Amino acid sequence: MGFLEILQEMVDGVKGGVAATIMAKDGIAIQNYVKEAGCDMDSLGVEYARILEETKNTSSALKLGEVEELSVSAPGATIIMRLINSDYFIAIVLGSEANSGKARYYLKRAAARAKKEF
Repeated sequence: MGFLEILQEMVDGVKGGVAATIMAKDGIAIQNYVKEAGCDMDSLGVEYARILEETKNTSSALKLGEVEELSVSAPGATIIMRLINSDYFIAIVLGSEANSGKARYYLKRAAARAKKEF
């Protein structure tokens, strides 16, 4: 299964799924899938890649262990990111009415599948 199929299955499997990306920690997208037009995954990914990297550094400095997942909720959307490995992460964008618990399950499963592709 390729990256596009992994992302598409994840987004389409969650009611309220909007888009997803597999991205390098430097913000370069490996693959995007956008179900609903108007979601700029490249810009979103670049900005959140930086936040994810800072969170990883903070967690390490505080000796909390490795970050596995990070979510950001706002009135318009929720973004959940999960590390695939030390260089790549996968993220899903959810609409305001989406089931984030189900999305986290699909995200974890998709991250494991993507890891096998690397």
